[in-house]
Amino acid sequence: MAELSVFAYRQGNSAAHRLDPRIKLISISLLSAAILAAQAAGLFVATGLIIGATIYCRVSLRQIGHELRWLLFMLAAVWGIRALVTPGETLFSWSVFSVSRTGVLTGAIICWRWVIIIFLGLTVSVTTRTEDIRAAVEWFLRPFPWLSPHRIGTMIGLLVRFIPVILTHAREMGAAQRARCVENRKNPIYRLRVLGLPLLRRTFVTADHLTIAMEARCYGQGRTAYAWHFGREDGIVLVGMVLLSSVISFC
Repeated sequence: MAELSVFAYRQGNSAAHRLDPRIKLISISLLSAAILAAQAAGLFVATGLIIGATIYCRVSLRQIGHELRWLLFMLAAVWGIRALVTPGETLFSWSVFSVSRTGVLTGAIICWRWVIIIFLGLTVSVTTRTEDIRAAVEWFLRPFPWLSPHRIGTMIGLLVRFIPVILTHAREMGAAQRARCVENRKNPIYRLRVLGLPLLRRTFVTADHLTIAMEARCYGQGRTAYAWHFGREDGIVLVGMVLLSSVISFC
């Protein structure tokens, strides 16, 4: 049986599922801006919030680490580069390379921020359907007459939908290559090439098939209006997120 991607929507009737998608997008925007401006104290508060949200959404931390391991490697590389190029008090040096205390702390803060933002997007994606995200994007873009909210909303909805599809393709190709002992190759560039190029090709082929299917079904902009459900809980959550974002950004 195929394993459900960590970014895939999970059916439920929790408060997070019932929340208005516009409030979710506003909340994640406010929290992301606050996290980018926060220091260690604010990041501790945001980390506690994210841990609680992850447990509440019943997302497996082991699965998150497995599917996002390459992203974590990239963040580790960013941390290492910041430690090497940022001037400051030297912790240790080797040949022409030196690691500074300021670089280590700065790189850790940057990676910490991005991990929290990734988890924010994860909690939204597992509790919000793709059509809800599309409708919310269209609603926010409607006041701008020079934009096409339907097209932009459709593109963002497809982008959100394609993230778990791409991760599923990568997992399937990785399993197929492990069955063929590709991991025994010592050259990491070769291993990346034999995974990246077929994955890129399969992604484009899937997108092409989706385009043909949408055209065959006469997909257009004349769609049924979305039924919004803004209630008391949504207002309370919005006020709470504004206050929480203020606390995080000034900590």
